[in-house]
Amino acid sequence: MGKIELYKNTLLNGTMVSLRKIRKNDLKSCIKWFRDPDVAKFLSNSVKNMTEERELEWFNFINSSGCDIVFAIISKCDGQYIGNCGLHKIDWKEKRCEFGIFIGNKKYWNKGYGTDTLKTVIDFAFFSLGLEKIKLLVYEYNHRAIKVYENCGFAPVDKLKNYHLYNNIYWDTYVMEKNAII
Repeated sequence: MGKIELYKNTLLNGTMVSLRKIRKNDLKSCIKWFRDPDVAKFLSNSVKNMTEERELEWFNFINSSGCDIVFAIISKCDGQYIGNCGLHKIDWKEKRCEFGIFIGNKKYWNKGYGTDTLKTVIDFAFFSLGLEKIKLLVYEYNHRAIKVYENCGFAPVDKLKNYHLYNNIYWDTYVMEKNAII
């Protein structure tokens, strides 16, 4: 069993959220959220026109991956599944990874769930996995996420000019990183 297998069934607890392994029965909610333009505008273009077959392929890939851990975000106050987050492209040798998150259930937006999720995953990545750097990409128009990332210690390290097409406009994408305090 590889190092990542030790963590794929880990349950993480934040103040407001619990993070558990994503399950096959979560996928229907994901597809519904991907089809919501308010949610999809903050996500990669790869989720456009997501089908059940493509989502199942992704799920199978994630479950067999040695360098990806994806969690379902569960609200502790009511037990609702509200989104996903993950550590991707984990490089065990270089001790770094990429982070992604979305809160698909808009009822939980602007209430601190994203911040609590991010803080919980940062602690897990640095203290349990022993990683030393987390990188993420964020679109320039996603002001809410940028503020959360900055408040959690991420700093911009690069700007990819005209990198993301949304609404027939090319937008810049910021590369942000957080380093473990060693």
